[in-house]
Amino acid sequence: MSEGKFIVLEGIDGAGTTTQTIRLGKYLFEKGKAYVPLLTREPTMLSEYGREIRRRLTGNLLPTEEVIHDPAYWANLFVHDRMYHINQVVEPNLRRGVQVISDRHMLSTLAYQSAQGAKLEELAAMHQGLRVPDVTLFLRVPHDKAQQRMSQDRNGTVEYFEEESMLSRVTRQYEQAIQVVGAQQNVRIIDGTLSIEEVAQKVQQEVDRLFA
Repeated sequence: MSEGKFIVLEGIDGAGTTTQTIRLGKYLFEKGKAYVPLLTREPTMLSEYGREIRRRLTGNLLPTEEVIHDPAYWANLFVHDRMYHINQVVEPNLRRGVQVISDRHMLSTLAYQSAQGAKLEELAAMHQGLRVPDVTLFLRVPHDKAQQRMSQDRNGTVEYFEEESMLSRVTRQYEQAIQVVGAQQNVRIIDGTLSIEEVAQKVQQEVDRLFA
């Protein structure tokens, strides 16, 4: 049995990564019985690191906790959760021939934590030795467009990294991260401002190339 493919969807909050992850899973499921897709996401809710991230993103702090803005602290949480995710979920399923589709991966940490002030090269070095995606599909969306989408979908609820000024910095840092690790992470850029169906078709075309 051949290994499965590791496929990652990336983009700023509001870019549509979750929508396209779900659509891609459905596409591969319907493509044929030889394709067994597994949909997953980062941060996970499977490790202590991922659970802390999820709490902090929504402001659900424990009585003894304070808001932390230190990018090194956040990067440590994300990378350790990612290690767990790769070792316990991604790698075992790829070995079984499953196609693993992840909503976010390494590029997110490089973009968001460098937007907080960390150095891109140091963030990239923290990922040394981790599994590299067969393809990373970056949905490029301007931050104002993404902000507009979120305001329509989330009824005014804003998470820690979703403030407009932060999203503006993250958008720039995604482009910088792609310059630094784009070739190594097999990044393909897709215009995320297109309709959901048009983006889905372009995602499917890129993934079909993996199985050609």
